[in-house]
Amino acid sequence: MVDKISAIAKDFSGKGKKKIDDFLAIAEDMGLKDDFLLAGLMYFSLRENKVSLDEIKAACTPSTFKMVETLTKLDNINFEQQTSEAENLRKMFFAITKDIRTIMLKIALVVADVRNLDAFSEQEKLDFARLIFSLYAPLAARLGLSAYKTELEETAFKIEQPKLQAEIQAEVDKRYHHREPIVERLKTLVNNCMHELGIKGKVYGRKKHIYSIYKKLQDHTFDNIYDLIAVRAIVTTVAECYALLGRLNSVVEPLASRFKDYIATPKPNGYQSLHSTVIFEGYPVEIQIRTEDMHRYAEYGVAAHWLYKEKGRKRDNLDASLGYLRLMMDSENVSIDELADSLNQDIYNNEIFVQTPKGKVIYLPAMATPIDFAYAIHSEVGNRCVGAKVNGKIVPTTTPLNNGDVVEIVTNPKSKGPSRDWLKTCKTSGAKKEINLFFKRNMKDENIRLGKTMLENAIKEKGYSVAKLTEKKNLEDVLKQYNLADINELYASLGTNAYPVKIVATKLATNYQKQVKTETLSTISENNVRLTAPSEKLIAIKGLNNILMRFANCCHPMYGDKIVGFVSAGRGIIIHRAICPNVSYFDSSRLIEADWKPNDTEPKKRKKKERN
Repeated sequence: MVDKISAIAKDFSGKGKKKIDDFLAIAEDMGLKDDFLLAGLMYFSLRENKVSLDEIKAACTPSTFKMVETLTKLDNINFEQQTSEAENLRKMFFAITKDIRTIMLKIALVVADVRNLDAFSEQEKLDFARLIFSLYAPLAARLGLSAYKTELEETAFKIEQPKLQAEIQAEVDKRYHHREPIVERLKTLVNNCMHELGIKGKVYGRKKHIYSIYKKLQDHTFDNIYDLIAVRAIVTTVAECYALLGRLNSVVEPLASRFKDYIATPKPNGYQSLHSTVIFEGYPVEIQIRTEDMHRYAEYGVAAHWLYKEKGRKRDNLDASLGYLRLMMDSENVSIDELADSLNQDIYNNEIFVQTPKGKVIYLPAMATPIDFAYAIHSEVGNRCVGAKVNGKIVPTTTPLNNGDVVEIVTNPKSKGPSRDWLKTCKTSGAKKEINLFFKRNMKDENIRLGKTMLENAIKEKGYSVAKLTEKKNLEDVLKQYNLADINELYASLGTNAYPVKIVATKLATNYQKQVKTETLSTISENNVRLTAPSEKLIAIKGLNNILMRFANCCHPMYGDKIVGFVSAGRGIIIHRAICPNVSYFDSSRLIEADWKPNDTEPKKRKKKERN
């Protein structure tokens, strides 16, 4: 592996060689080795057109090739959006890379570029500076790579606002030059306190970084920036941090409102230190006290080769997911590889991040399709969608999307609208809602036709007459139950799958059966003679007598109806209405003519009238 890395590094010369050397030094400081160094060199070679992606795939292990491929994919992300999209872009970075070391590798490559900007044009430098502020510096901060975050911000600020940067730098230098003797005397005081307490460590002075001062100047003046200069003490244990703080507070005047205990309450990215502003010889000076492990973590974050212990509540945010869960805090010696293994989790396991061609980031559930993407943009984009391009290639609209995909929706204002089949493939409830809403609002006539066909087929499957079951008196209860005005609204609702058509058909059939039974007990003669249900004795079967007969429950024949008999197996003759839908399904050879015998109630009534 070492020989391969050396061979590739030698292939570069001049400014390219310096960039490679810078990258290797930065990556090694981060604890990145072997495959990661090789992947970074391969990526540089690919970017300089010294090698193709296919050649890298053939020459490297799958893991190394995957890293190069991921770095290339990160380059294809569109960064033209405003600051409002910056956090989404950072989340996309994490979702695409999965392995936190790949993000560290990307930052190492960026820092190497920052140290070698001679080959960049002025416009390229400005674009790069904006990208640093919106993406790379916050990523470095999130990973705790403070040293590289500062370097990136300082360079980007100098590119974007060179005049302002120079003015602030000059003011800081002037103030520091004036206060430098004071800082040296304070350093001596701190060293003396450490010696009195038997504490071994380092003490040094530091100037606040120019970009940090610039940000503070938005709300303060130079005179109100108390940490413009600082003294930092590096000790061995946490107990020594607090002991030194207590001793210093007894010999210099602390500003109570300017004390911050980041050891007891770390910053969200895991930073720990004691910050105390004191008045020394009439000037405010900040004193920072931390352990060696805290200092290493403050500078290099997750790239540190071991982590310090922390007893704190679990955080439920992105930073916690990325590595501040402290899963391995009980171990005194945690290597970068062991740490990375504990961090390499799919942070966004159930969602993906994709982009519009202009760089807007869209959140979608895993396995979402271009249809979901289209409706996430706008309902009209979804309704007018006729195709999709993913990463510049035309794909079916049912294609599952992946993290980092750039999706372009092809629309047509003359499109008839979405397909009902989309409801089977889209994953988001929003897309499904808009599709159903489209059919309900814009395709009522078609929905009515479709719903009517669906209901008629369901009624026929049950063996009933469509005309009978859809009579107004039979529909009233169903329309009332579903709060519908008329049968067309019922058809339209069925056409959009708002109600199960089979259940509606069953309700109509039940209502019809109840009505038939009621009618059977109603008046059947002109003179309102009330009869009970018709008797089998009123049925005449030509050529047959004393035959077992019964009335069909499906159509409930009543006296006067045209009827027909069906010769059943073992149950005698079943009497149906001639118009009963079930009759069409019977074997015609088993149908037999049937008729009603004269009803003697009418002659009896007529004789009674004649006597009167």
